[in-house]
Amino acid sequence: MAMALVLGATGHIGAHIVRALLAEGHTVRAAYRNPRMLWMLEELPVERALVDIETLEGLPAALQGCDWVFHAAGYYPRRGQSRQACVDRGASSTRRLLEAVAAARPQRLVFTSSAATIAHRPDRPSTELDVEPWPAAPPRSLYATVKIAMEQEALRAARDGLPVVIVNPSICLGEYDAHQLSGRLILAYAKYRVPWYADYTFNGVYTGDVGVGHVRAAARGRCGERYLLTGHTMTLQAFSGIVARILGRRPAWWKLPSWVFNIVAPGVRRMQRLDGSKAVRELGVPQTSLDVAVERAIRWFRQYGYL
Repeated sequence: MAMALVLGATGHIGAHIVRALLAEGHTVRAAYRNPRMLWMLEELPVERALVDIETLEGLPAALQGCDWVFHAAGYYPRRGQSRQACVDRGASSTRRLLEAVAAARPQRLVFTSSAATIAHRPDRPSTELDVEPWPAAPPRSLYATVKIAMEQEALRAARDGLPVVIVNPSICLGEYDAHQLSGRLILAYAKYRVPWYADYTFNGVYTGDVGVGHVRAAARGRCGERYLLTGHTMTLQAFSGIVARILGRRPAWWKLPSWVFNIVAPGVRRMQRLDGSKAVRELGVPQTSLDVAVERAIRWFRQYGYL
């Protein structure tokens, strides 16, 4: 069994990594930044460590004795900020953190990237081999551009000898989404009863499967490789239907004109088909249905007053 450090343990993905590690009998050191989020780890048999990812304060001590490190606390850019400033901040903070991790010489670092770094292929589902050019060619969303820059740092560290495995989750749906990141998609239909849908196709994955995928990547993943952690591809209209069935409501009925969607979500791909068979084949990542993922998310949102 391994001693594992989870950076971002109170986040949506991090919370699932912690639970997946515990389920397999590993010892967990859960790193957090905001003490107010410690309720996400209530009653879990983990060691808690205060770590500031930007300044790296607390990181050297947290790394001591750890066999595996999971970096699920990457910088998340916000709209309204300078594009170049966000890219520079994401890349530099990732570079400094990877250097600190390399100095601790863990057996494996699992780096949480994003499916947004995978290039779109109009003729087939995209795989890990479909690499976005760098510097990123516009038009790409701010989020995707920053994630590509951060992933480039992880790939560079792998070439320099750091035993890093990169995982690229698609849109994560499930419990423990306290910051309502991907969960906003569920709450749009469950809480705010949005009546519209757009001509948008996406791949969604149960975040519990993503947590398992991280742990399997540490145990079985090949260093320097990327693994797409995906679930099921569906239209936004079909997704609204899942939420409606669970809640016993009418699904969204009004199709948003394409030009409006382009204004609301500039730089966002309207279709992304992904092939996650490599992670299923090499890591044994489970494939929970999105109906189950959404139902569990709604139950959790209700329990904690989000819905």
